[in-house]
Amino acid sequence: MSSWVAPAEQGCLYCHNPANFAEDSKYTKLVARRMVEMTRHINKDWQPHVSATGVTCYTCHRGQPVPKEIWFKANHQPYGSNFMGDKAGQNEPAKVVNLSSLPNDPFTPFLLGAQNIRVGGTTALPAGNNQSIKQAEWTYGLMTHMSTSLGVNCTYCHNTQSFVSWKGNPPQRATAWYGIRMARDLNKDYMEPLTDTFPAHRKGELGDVAKVNCATCHQGAYKPLNGAKMAKDFPELGGQTEVTSTTVASK
Repeated sequence: MSSWVAPAEQGCLYCHNPANFAEDSKYTKLVARRMVEMTRHINKDWQPHVSATGVTCYTCHRGQPVPKEIWFKANHQPYGSNFMGDKAGQNEPAKVVNLSSLPNDPFTPFLLGAQNIRVGGTTALPAGNNQSIKQAEWTYGLMTHMSTSLGVNCTYCHNTQSFVSWKGNPPQRATAWYGIRMARDLNKDYMEPLTDTFPAHRKGELGDVAKVNCATCHQGAYKPLNGAKMAKDFPELGGQTEVTSTTVASK
């Protein structure tokens, strides 16, 4: 964990009080304990997304105390003139949507909230077709993020004959479906509850804690670290169900 997360000059002391390693006086230790629980939860309960590959602290941190790819709620600002109206969270090219004018915080509604991820209705007007152009733009913002985060294009998950239908889609679409819900689960049940634990300098402009999205783990690869089986040697993190005598002997 020290090599995965802690600054080199601090090592174990990044989380521990050297006078009493069991003491919880540092916020980093409280956060680390919860992150271990989160990692176990991912490896045990989210196998439809992570499969047998699993995750460790390194999956997100890559040797840094703060993962490179995190997000905070955006502080949307209106135009300078009331005549021009509200930007409504877009028309401010941002990296998260590949420098497009799409809504630049597609994470709050979909990876923290549970808004429908839709582009259009499945029936003709007026019955059922209540997905607005604005809603479609938020969806495209999320899809753009997913595409750039994994280094793939739309056809990696979708059958272009019908982006709505699940028929004929590659299996990656189901994996992505679980991934969206996994990120939502982690943000809601693990990251947000740490709001009072993190100091102010570790929070966003609106006072919220850092949260995860697809890029946090993937960082441009279709599979994190190109599919390396990260958790198999760490049963403490839920990487395998039991440690056999053969496994112990081999170490």
